[in-house]
Amino acid sequence: MTTRDKKEFLDLATGFGTFIKKHGWISRYDTESDSFSVTAPKLSDSARIKYFDDEVAFYINKDNKVEGIFLEYFKANFIKHHKQAARNMGKVLDALEEKNKTDDTLVKVDINQVEKIAPDLEEAIKLSLANRLDLSPC
Repeated sequence: MTTRDKKEFLDLATGFGTFIKKHGWISRYDTESDSFSVTAPKLSDSARIKYFDDEVAFYINKDNKVEGIFLEYFKANFIKHHKQAARNMGKVLDALEEKNKTDDTLVKVDINQVEKIAPDLEEAIKLSLANRLDLSPC
């Protein structure tokens, strides 16, 4: 991984809201799998989900570029562990509940709503990256 790739991860972790606007990312919620993603509008063919911890995964392409973030068990797990996110996502969660009553399994989430939980997503990203670091003494 190059220094530039590492910088991109840090930009994502420290300025998620700005990062997603800059790159034109979109967000979706899958009602069937209870997964939430914020990704590039079109993922490259080489993009694969790489888990960094139990909650957070990234879409990473063959060039080690981050193309998105993926949260599995969004309502059942992530929201319960991030109470501020639940408060900030109130309207979105209501809309998701309403969509659960339809046949649509993939719900587009307004990026302005995502910006409201950007600090919580940043926190989750930081924690998942920190968990991947080996800081134990030699």
